[in-house]
Amino acid sequence: ANVSVSGGNQWETEPLVRGNREAVPMLQQLRKEIEELLKEGLFQSAWTLSGFLTSHSSSKNGDMEARDWALYGDAAYGLGSYSQARGFYDKSLMALRNYGGDAKSVYPILLRCADCALKLRDSESAFQLLSSVPFEHRPIRQSLVIARLYENAGKRRQAVTAYQEILDRTKGRLLIVEASQALARLGANPKSASTRKDREDSSSGSDSKLDMKDKSSMFPFVRKLVAAHGFISKFKCGLALTALRDLRKSFPDSMPLLLREATLLFDLGRTDESIQLFKQVRTLYPRSPLGADTHALALRIRDKAMELSKLMRQVMRNTPERPEPWIAVALDFSSDLKASPKKALDVLSRVLHLNPSHQGALLAKGFLHLRHNDGKRAASAYQRVRDRFIGISKGGIGLGGMEMLGSGNYRSSQPICGSEFPDLPRFSLFQGLVESYLLMRENERALVTAKQALEAMPYNPRSLTLTGIVLSHSGHKSKACKAFRGALKIDPRCMDAVEALIRFYHHEKRYDKMIELLRNQLRQGDSKRRDTLHVRLGDAYKMTGQISAALEQYHAALAITPNHREALKGIEYIEASGRGEEAEPEGEEDEDEM
Repeated sequence: ANVSVSGGNQWETEPLVRGNREAVPMLQQLRKEIEELLKEGLFQSAWTLSGFLTSHSSSKNGDMEARDWALYGDAAYGLGSYSQARGFYDKSLMALRNYGGDAKSVYPILLRCADCALKLRDSESAFQLLSSVPFEHRPIRQSLVIARLYENAGKRRQAVTAYQEILDRTKGRLLIVEASQALARLGANPKSASTRKDREDSSSGSDSKLDMKDKSSMFPFVRKLVAAHGFISKFKCGLALTALRDLRKSFPDSMPLLLREATLLFDLGRTDESIQLFKQVRTLYPRSPLGADTHALALRIRDKAMELSKLMRQVMRNTPERPEPWIAVALDFSSDLKASPKKALDVLSRVLHLNPSHQGALLAKGFLHLRHNDGKRAASAYQRVRDRFIGISKGGIGLGGMEMLGSGNYRSSQPICGSEFPDLPRFSLFQGLVESYLLMRENERALVTAKQALEAMPYNPRSLTLTGIVLSHSGHKSKACKAFRGALKIDPRCMDAVEALIRFYHHEKRYDKMIELLRNQLRQGDSKRRDTLHVRLGDAYKMTGQISAALEQYHAALAITPNHREALKGIEYIEASGRGEEAEPEGEEDEDEM
């Protein structure tokens, strides 16, 4: 006991450091220890020791003090405490400026401050910090951020210049696919941007080595991918689909190609084909959540409740921290099996609280509001997506971002390729807005939106159909019918046009035309959604009193899709009518659902 007390007294009276002279080597060693801990990713230990390093009373020059605060900031950043890290980096900057540090020593700290600002969703501050560092002192990664922020602010010219500078800096030695895709999206020529300096070097007599050659010429599939990206942004969907399918012949299991093609097919209204490709992604890459939000929405549209529940469980089990699984959860809550629309909207609201501009969540929210005939809230959700895009032009850049720099909605950790393609416009947006405005009886706004879609996609049968739908609601019946028939001339199997023309004939009580149209569609062996076509033909027969023929069509639909809700309802209605029971006609309800 006496030894223990004696030892304790000695510890209490012994100074930790004997004089400032001894403190200097100790702090140097401690600094090296913290640097090693940071390299190993042991941020908690580094953070603890940095507290001693920065608070020691010994005198330090400005460079050492700045370095110590930067190490403290690195440790806090590694722990995910970005606001605290920003404070430590600010102290490092203050030390450098107070002691007259040169500009080059300030640049790395400014870049770290910018990283913190991006993590804290303060895009205005991030932009200012990054812009204060000369281009040649910025890593390519952070130069891409500046270009992206320009684009999100709708500053096309500055964005094109920024992306071109990145490609020029690498002189084609690095395949900066994001920059090339962005230039294609903005209507610029990524090839000329990436090779301009090579031509300048050649004309000035500079030695042109093999490794200086533009790598895109070595990898033609990259050029085709960039071209497909440009086609999509300009709504040239047919060309984009052809390019993607050509690429998939050589790279059948490429996740970026599968996701882009699946998303494009979904946007083209070819929902069943889209679902098949998304299933392929889930099979090949079961732990990836990319595309799960659009996959879930496609399943919800097709009322595949069991498959939707399975998808939701799979992605939630593997990546619960991502937004895509929660969007799948919301859509699963809204399915006919669970019928919990309030829970679905609550989940989507939480996703949007964490990520206010998530396109997949906004499209899902708009869809659910439309399902419940809430046009005002649906329009609000779709408008939030549209507000990120401006500048629709015939041959220009399509829709460019207008998310302002100060909005704080920049998502530095969100992948550009994959699930939601926030940098690419989608037909779903036009369609959702038009349907929302029609529900609110704002036909003029609906017509303006439909004409924007038609202007952007003049040869897309769905955009022509959308215009026809608005015209039919505005009383221009002949023009509407002409638009629907024009859409079918472009693509005889366009289901949007088929269903719109069926609704038109139904409203005009021209059931003979309905039957003729549907028979022609079913004669095409590769007709899409044959189950739906059989149901519509059954409805037409029922309305003309041909009950046996109607039942035959309903059963044909059930042979393709055993639990087809509308086919079952049609059979129940006929059976109820046959027993003399009262039942509401299906005609008006079918018109709303088709």
